[in-house]
Amino acid sequence: MHIPRLSTAVSLLLLISSTTSTPLAQVNPSQNALTLAALPTSQLLACLEPLGAKVLTSNDPKYNEERYVFDLRYTYLPQVIVMASSVSDVQTAVKCAAASKVAVAPRSGGHSYEGYSIGGQDGSLVIDLGGFTSVTVKNGVAKVGAGVRLGKLYLELFNQGGYTLNAGTCPSVGIGGHALGGGFGLLGPKYGLLIDRITEMQVVNAQGQLLMVSDTSNPDLFYALRGAGGGSYGIVTEFTILPIKPTPVVTSYSYNWKLEDYAAVLSAFADFQLLVSNDIGIKLNVGPNGLRMSGLFEGTKDDQLRAMAPFFAKVPKPEKSDVREGRYIDAQLRLASIPNDPKDINALLLKVDPLTRKGKSLVYPKALKASSIALLGKWAAIKPNGARVTFFLVTIWGGAVANVPENSTAFIHRNAHSVIEFMVDWTKDPNTHGEDCEACLEWMNDMYTEFLDDFRANYGPVRGYQNYIDLEIPNWQDAYYGSALPRLKQIKRVVDPENTFRFPQSIPLQ
Repeated sequence: MHIPRLSTAVSLLLLISSTTSTPLAQVNPSQNALTLAALPTSQLLACLEPLGAKVLTSNDPKYNEERYVFDLRYTYLPQVIVMASSVSDVQTAVKCAAASKVAVAPRSGGHSYEGYSIGGQDGSLVIDLGGFTSVTVKNGVAKVGAGVRLGKLYLELFNQGGYTLNAGTCPSVGIGGHALGGGFGLLGPKYGLLIDRITEMQVVNAQGQLLMVSDTSNPDLFYALRGAGGGSYGIVTEFTILPIKPTPVVTSYSYNWKLEDYAAVLSAFADFQLLVSNDIGIKLNVGPNGLRMSGLFEGTKDDQLRAMAPFFAKVPKPEKSDVREGRYIDAQLRLASIPNDPKDINALLLKVDPLTRKGKSLVYPKALKASSIALLGKWAAIKPNGARVTFFLVTIWGGAVANVPENSTAFIHRNAHSVIEFMVDWTKDPNTHGEDCEACLEWMNDMYTEFLDDFRANYGPVRGYQNYIDLEIPNWQDAYYGSALPRLKQIKRVVDPENTFRFPQSIPLQ
């Protein structure tokens, strides 16, 4: 459970208030704690005064609403939340935070797996980028605000010329953190990572200056932002991206098997790169209720079936299948996992309900071995008491992802064969902030320990996907950034020498 950590001074004030006849305020003790722990200095508030109502403190009725993000476990207390709507707002907020030596946490969609969208610790200044949602396409180039969510982004790109992007499927994820952590999507094997299509970024640095960052302007920062840029170097306010023009006809699909078929299905799935073309985007969900393989193919249903025939020749007949032909935007809507399978593409604008959850990951450099497949089958069959959902999401990488030299960006997982996301969630009740399911966390830790032992024995040093960031992964700096780490630290010392952009897993100075 994430309980707000109070400073010694705050604890002393609470003690004094409990032993005197005069309370601190006419509110309950939890509100006292919240107010005191999140209290900004008068210097910071005076500096932020030009931003007016865009500045939220713990005294503001909107503060609690805005400090809770997608993962309901995290209840950290920012000193201030700035609801920025312009570059100058961001610049002012960064300058004020730096002058008061307050950590700055940018927030695009609020989906950080460790609550870093609200600082990952008490006392940060959160800069919310929800006001940066503009998307314009001109001459085949997209200008994208860093606060736009993927569902809206896909819809805007489609409406402005039938374009799309090689990014994730969850419609409420913000492009900011997703892109800066690499940005893998189902089209990755064909088009590479999202960072591979970003040509320029507009960035507010630790001094509050606005920089244009690209291969030719601030190239070191451009290197660092593509793979390690989530909250460590500055605040991206706009991306320049080369969108993709998909084929006129796209096939989306899903196939279901019983869990008892896991060995045959996963063995064939592990060889998927060898069996089929990179035109197929695919993911496999493994859980207590069985296996569900879904994805898309740029082409007709007949072409999709021919392309996947080598795979289906190696697996049992699916229990259920659903193959649809249509536009690319229709496939994106279907893969967004919006309840009730809506047909109106405007449903991509809907927000996914928040959850209480814990996630981890491993990046596999080669095809899954039999021992790893056996672990997937073993743990998928075990659902802990209190869990709402448990699953393993296996995605196939390779193809165009591997075609970019590893040292050209800070993203070190170019040789990834596949990635497993491990997930458990236990409630969608918005009134359960900070409540943990101990049995769920025990399941996660016991399961992941076995996977780590297997990984070390068969695949080498532990590697994880930074967009599924996990505070408990062994040696996180090496797991996420590997050989890029020395250069990333050197760039950090140059662009943010006072470590203004910091959180528990930000790139360190040393």
